[in-house]
Amino acid sequence: MDKTLRDIQHLTCKASNKAMQMYYMWEYEKLKYKNKYGEYPNEKEMYGKTYRNVVEAEMKSIMNTFNTSNVGQTNAFVMKKWNNDKKDILNYRKSVANFKLDMPIYLKNCSYKLLQGNNGYEINCAIFNKSQDLKHLIFTIDKLDGNKKATLNKIMSGTYKQGALQIIKKKNKWCLLISFGFEIDKKELDINRIVGVDVGITNALTMQIWDNKLQEWDRLSWRNCVLDGKELIHYRQKIMARRIALLKNSKVAQENTGKAGHGRTKRIEPINHMSDKVKNFRDTFNHKYSKYVIDFAIRNNCGNIQMEDLSGFGESVSETLLKNWSYYDLQQKIKYKAEENNIEINFINPKYTSLRCSSCGCIDKENRDCKKAQAKFECVICGHKENADINAAKNICLPNIEQIIKEQLKTK
Repeated sequence: MDKTLRDIQHLTCKASNKAMQMYYMWEYEKLKYKNKYGEYPNEKEMYGKTYRNVVEAEMKSIMNTFNTSNVGQTNAFVMKKWNNDKKDILNYRKSVANFKLDMPIYLKNCSYKLLQGNNGYEINCAIFNKSQDLKHLIFTIDKLDGNKKATLNKIMSGTYKQGALQIIKKKNKWCLLISFGFEIDKKELDINRIVGVDVGITNALTMQIWDNKLQEWDRLSWRNCVLDGKELIHYRQKIMARRIALLKNSKVAQENTGKAGHGRTKRIEPINHMSDKVKNFRDTFNHKYSKYVIDFAIRNNCGNIQMEDLSGFGESVSETLLKNWSYYDLQQKIKYKAEENNIEINFINPKYTSLRCSSCGCIDKENRDCKKAQAKFECVICGHKENADINAAKNICLPNIEQIIKEQLKTK
């Protein structure tokens, strides 16, 4: 059965990569057509169906033993990934996604059932289509704590809406990830109260609040409005040290270590494994910090969040971990969580926000000395002193800050 599931993973990977390439090529075909005829092509006139269905038909030919609804769910995942990355790919900020052989197996919510069996909770999964003798697999769920049992009971009773399921392999054990949804009470927040979020390294996130009615900033304690980057810095140092050690070890690998065979691929296996750990750390870190920003906004009755537009930030960063951390990924997580809570999101041009004095509006390079005192801000005109990240966050949360900066530069 382990081999069967790994074979399914392989077919899922193959079909997903094919689908991603088709979406990529279709986008360029549409642009060529528009340049020639002045409008985008009509998919149904060209193919007799939507292009999504064209892609799905190709995936079905590859995943020919799969339940068709599961092929559709896999296609939905690939299409969502393409739509999220499309803008960056077309602007050469990101490469087309390449799925790995250990990618999840996707099941639609109607393709599995939660059951209370003799040995505890079970999941009956309809993975294969009618052409196969084996159509269903039943998994027994072990190691359930009270919270997970309560969640499963709510899904089974219909209190929670059952979502799609993923089957993945971790440390020689097959794991099932069940998604579910539920309605939440959304608090009406004040749109005139704006949270400004400054992103950095020493201080990973710095937040300030501007009240547009009172025309003033809230007085906030350092502990509540600043999330330090010690966790990120410590992890960066640990990863760099580990990477250097692995590279040294790979150079001196002997036959009896089992690392010398198959050339370079075998030697760098531990380094590739470490890259997955960095990716998991980045995802967890960004989820944790984005949740704090949203909770901070709700707690302070703020209906608006403003952040610097850092969508192309990775292009100018040479350090690998910072690229892997991805400020952009953090901002996207803040964005979708804000939308879930009816909080507006605005992205502003970050230029001059760290050099502008939040007290008098003076913009001058001499206000900060990033080499000698990175955290210090002192205005050369009014003498206002403040932590540089706090000062930047105060500028970011001002409404129409981009226009304000333009006017001040003209005056200067």
